[in-house]
Amino acid sequence: MKKLLLILVPLALLVLFPTTASAQNTFSVITGNVAIPNVNIQVLNTQRGTSSDKNGDFILKTLKTDRSIGLLFSCVGYQDTLISVVPQQDTIVIRFKMMETSYMLDPATVTAEKVTYYYSKPNFVMFDFEILDDKFFILQKKTSRNGGYRVLITDMLFEPVDTIFLPKHIVPQKIILDCFNNCQIVTQDSVYQIAKYDNYEIAFPSDKNRYMSLMKNILFVTSKYMYFNELRLDGYISTFYRYNLDTKEKENLFICDDSHSFREIKRDVKFHQYYKTVDPNYRGPNDEEWENFIRHAWYHTKDCRLMQVADTLYYFDHLNKKIEAYDESMNKLHNCIITYPDSKDYWRYTIYQDRAFGTFYTILGTTLHEINIQTGKTTPKTHVNNFFSQKIIIYKGILYSLKKKTESFTSEIPFIEKTNLK
Repeated sequence: MKKLLLILVPLALLVLFPTTASAQNTFSVITGNVAIPNVNIQVLNTQRGTSSDKNGDFILKTLKTDRSIGLLFSCVGYQDTLISVVPQQDTIVIRFKMMETSYMLDPATVTAEKVTYYYSKPNFVMFDFEILDDKFFILQKKTSRNGGYRVLITDMLFEPVDTIFLPKHIVPQKIILDCFNNCQIVTQDSVYQIAKYDNYEIAFPSDKNRYMSLMKNILFVTSKYMYFNELRLDGYISTFYRYNLDTKEKENLFICDDSHSFREIKRDVKFHQYYKTVDPNYRGPNDEEWENFIRHAWYHTKDCRLMQVADTLYYFDHLNKKIEAYDESMNKLHNCIITYPDSKDYWRYTIYQDRAFGTFYTILGTTLHEINIQTGKTTPKTHVNNFFSQKIIIYKGILYSLKKKTESFTSEIPFIEKTNLK
């Protein structure tokens, strides 16, 4: 079993106790000290979080519940710490000292100041965006009682180019860029493509369930092939294959089998079920909560990635710690051993690709690293917290991140943060 991520922190380091507070009927206030500044504190599986101040103090407000929640404490150069609490009291106090990692990342450098763009106007609030053809497609909701939505289209300097006002019956959930390089607006039951005629319009509506079933496994399309990734065992087995667009023949390419981790999860849940029967005073999480926790904390799959730059395929084989490059005739061009740290807790093996330049990045701890696909090494570029980001897009050497600024416990302002990586 992998390490417990300091859930059982020594009593000398961790003090966890409830205190009373007045006028707290719905929320529980979690406060404390972690001894160092700029520690990110995230409520797992939510967008709620905060960070410690210069003295290491923090305060976080969360809804009261009788179920345990996970608090992830993370900071570059320190071990990720996961603490489970049950926010039933008005106030919970947590005090411990963050522990340094066994390896240290090189200091991250930011080559340009971060610039914030607020696209929440008095009448509209932003909640999603996409980038296509050097333009931003910003999804906004009208704040008036009658409501309504629009897509604001701007250039790369955020100067308005066009606006699409959506009909009243269209209630968008998000905006995506599909494998055919089309911007799509996703609603509860339909998907609408943004098309360019004399002006930008929405067109070609399709059933959401049918669209998702057809598109969910498609990775990308070239002039000769359509590439797919089929997931089994909740993603612990990935099969990469492609269809020849001329002959319609299917060709299997790679298989990533991390079923060992999947079986470990099942064994751990079975032991958890047994433990509850022998401990009459058990007050911990239920089976579903425990399985969800260990999936995120211990056994997240080392999923592989197949990506494309021009006519070259790059296979990030995280299970075997290597990167392989092929042409479309499947001739191996080169390969290298992955030398960037893969033991960092809560690294999801996620690869980000610059849509224009084709460079690759990953997030280790709270630092975005550029991956050298010739050597497997990484170079730190900037601090970034993907737990606090609604969406991350890298385009032409610039990182765009959709975040929310908390004005109060009931008010959040979305914004796009721009960071130059060049």
